[in-house]
Amino acid sequence: MNGDAAKPANQPIAALAYLGFFVSGVILLFVEPYNQDEFIRFHARQSIAFTIAWFAAYIVFSVFIAVMPHPIAVLIALIAQLVYIGFAVFWVILMYKAYNGERYRIPQLADIVDSVAGPTP
Repeated sequence: MNGDAAKPANQPIAALAYLGFFVSGVILLFVEPYNQDEFIRFHARQSIAFTIAWFAAYIVFSVFIAVMPHPIAVLIALIAQLVYIGFAVFWVILMYKAYNGERYRIPQLADIVDSVAGPTP
């Protein structure tokens, strides 16, 4: 664990922020005492942003699959499935890191979250 480690009691709650996608993240941002813990708030915000990125990728792929000719749409659908598997694997990794007390920042996504909602200490 690094210097940004959480209290052991908060680690499972931070992992749960990812389990329900954006819903659990929003709940943890508004329910006391979890909204007072910086570690849980960090992972709740990142969970919301990760879910939005996953949904945006789904929308983009869906639009391209719908408008492209059939052979190209099949290829895009195959690529989309691989991307979705990558998202799912990364989602499990994020839960694992939160459970272990790491404050892992998704590189570009965390910067966007900080610019929108302000940095977490």
